[in-house]
Amino acid sequence: MSNENKIVAGICLFFFIIIAFLFWKGPSLGQPTTTAVNSDILVKDLSHMTGKKGAKVTVVEFGDYQCPACAAVNPEIKKLTAVYKTNPEFNFVFRNFPLSQHKNAIIAAEAAESAGAQGKYFEMDNLLYENQQEWGESADPKPLLSKYAAGLALDMLKFQTDMTAHTFVPVIQADTNDGQTIGIDHTPTVYINGTEQRDLQFESMKKVVDGLLTK
Repeated sequence: MSNENKIVAGICLFFFIIIAFLFWKGPSLGQPTTTAVNSDILVKDLSHMTGKKGAKVTVVEFGDYQCPACAAVNPEIKKLTAVYKTNPEFNFVFRNFPLSQHKNAIIAAEAAESAGAQGKYFEMDNLLYENQQEWGESADPKPLLSKYAAGLALDMLKFQTDMTAHTFVPVIQADTNDGQTIGIDHTPTVYINGTEQRDLQFESMKKVVDGLLTK
């Protein structure tokens, strides 16, 4: 082999090694971080929760009431909260993260917040998910949201006043801001003790919760 051919072969080998190294390292770049998110940004004093802030195990969901995936996961969340509803070491927290492509997501979140002001947050939360197909694409969801509120025996004058005044939009925006600070880009996003969960099936989440409760 001539010196010129040796040089060309050497250059080709060098670039092959570099490319192989990059492909070997590449997959790790897309792996989710295992660094836990600080609880101070996940749970605020006025966040809607089933337990108490500072519980041994805290599950936090950032959700959008018009998101089909959130509606699909809601039964799994309900199973989880039902199992631990009497356990003082467990807490479930819901944070609003309405997506811009969902035109009725914010008004639905307002309805939940307005119900929450009367002590019926999670009752409205369940109704919104269970009836998502009814109100989700409605040109005017307000009558339907009022129907759900009436079904919960809320003070309808207060509910309508809060909805008309958009009283809780700042609360919803504050939740959204926290989600954006964390880097959330989809819903539902669920954390258990600050670590994002990829598998949102009941059994998978329960296994994680049980493991943390026994530590």
